[in-house]
Amino acid sequence: MAKEEVKVTRKYQVTIPESVRSKLNVKIGDKLIVRSEGRRIIIEVPEKIQNPSDALWNLFGRPLDVDATKLVEESWTRTAPPELTKLYKKKRKERVK
Repeated sequence: MAKEEVKVTRKYQVTIPESVRSKLNVKIGDKLIVRSEGRRIIIEVPEKIQNPSDALWNLFGRPLDVDATKLVEESWTRTAPPELTKLYKKKRKERVK
């Protein structure tokens, strides 16, 4: 691992040397993780998510049993004006009959 010296600017910015950028495939606009360990400043390239939907599915490790319609209806009744909520409940009772 070759070391390269960089300079901190007035705005506390540093330029990542081209050899490091190309090796780690860092592009303009990428976000990096910065942390300190003792007297070291460590800049890391986060793991890039290839398929965001896969990442979301893997958050729970299993499919979730969710009644989306029920969730929407419950949130609507909590946020809707009282007169609309009463009308909604009345119409819903009529549908059930």
